Amino acid sequence: MEKLRPTIITFTVLLSIVSSSIYSQEVVSCAIKNNSFGSGEQLTYVLSYTWFFIWTDVGEATFTVKQDEKFGQDALHLHTYGMSYPFYDVFFKVRDIYESWVDPNSLQPIYFNRDINEGGYTKENEYVFDWENGLVNARIRRRGGENRFYEVPVNPCTYDVVTAIYVARNLDFSNLSPNQSFPVDVMLDREVYNVSYTYMTRELKKIKNIGTFSTLKFRVELVAGDVFKEGQYLFVWVTDDANRIPVYIESPIRVGTVKARILNWEGLKYNLTSKVN
Repeated sequence: MEKLRPTIITFTVLLSIVSSSIYSQEVVSCAIKNNSFGSGEQLTYVLSYTWFFIWTDVGEATFTVKQDEKFGQDALHLHTYGMSYPFYDVFFKVRDIYESWVDPNSLQPIYFNRDINEGGYTKENEYVFDWENGLVNARIRRRGGENRFYEVPVNPCTYDVVTAIYVARNLDFSNLSPNQSFPVDVMLDREVYNVSYTYMTRELKKIKNIGTFSTLKFRVELVAGDVFKEGQYLFVWVTDDANRIPVYIESPIRVGTVKARILNWEGLKYNLTSKVN
C-alpha cells in the first residue's frame, strides 16, 4: 500500500499546482482582486488510483475557506485536508494538512503550514512571507529530525501550493487561445518550481455520480522526480463559469495513474451555471 502515499499527497499538491498554472504572463504585477470565492466555501474531492487497469477510490481531499486573522492582519484561512479511507488506513494511513493565510482581497500569502503523516512518515513545512525583502522564511522538519531554517528568495508572483489554486480562480480566461503556454512559480519545501502549462480547449466533462459540466481543459508539464517521469503531463478540467473550480484531474505517476473528481461543494459565491445536467 506504499502507492497510497503518492496518490493522496500528490493530489493536494497537484490540485494547487495545476490550477495555479492558469496564471498569465500578462498579469506581471500579480495585482489580483478576489471576486471568485469567499468565506464558507468548501470543495470535496474523491481520490482514485489505478494500477493494471483496476480503479479504486482510496481517499478524499477537502478545501475550505474561513475568515480569520494572522499576525494582526485580517486574512482568509485556506485549509486543505487529505485522508485515506478507513479501509486503507489498515495498510497505509494518510492524514495530510496544507493551509495558508492570505490577504482577503489581493490573496497575497502571509503564512503557510504543511503537516503531513503518511504511513508514519511525517514532515512539516512552515513559511512566513516577507514581501518587503522578497523572501520566504521557511522551517522544515522531517520525521525524528531537527528543525531546519532557510531564507528563500522569491519573486512577487510566487505562491505556496494552496494559495495558487485560489489565485488562479480570479484570473481572466477570456483571452486564452488553444495551445497557448504559460509559466508559474510554486514553492514547496525550500524549492521554487517553474511549471509550464497549456490551455487546450473548452469541453463538456461528465463527472461520475455528479453530472456534466462545461469546462476549460488544461495540460500541465510535470516536474520529473520521485513521483513523475520526464515528459509526463497532468490534465485538469475547470468550470467555465464565475466560480472557476476544478472538477476533474488526471495524472500519471511512476506506477499507475491518479484521478480526482469533485464530490461535493457548498458556499459557492455564484450559481454553478457550468453544470449542464
